Amino acid sequence: MTLHNERSREIAALNDLARKTLQGCRVVFTPGILALEGFEQFEVLNLVREFEAFTPENDPYGEHDF
Repeated sequence: MTLHNERSREIAALNDLARKTLQGCRVVFTPGILALEGFEQFEVLNLVREFEAFTPENDPYGEHDF
């Protein structure tokens, strides 16, 4: 394993923790999300928190930082 791969795994773990717990990070909503009703915003946030379908196409560096 290269240093790049090891570091990418460390970054992915931190990003996963931040995404799932919303701790140690800053959450930013786009104007489009802010325009939704409160319960819809909650649904979007839950979808982000539960997301695990990382692929080379949407996560080329393996850092889970989309």
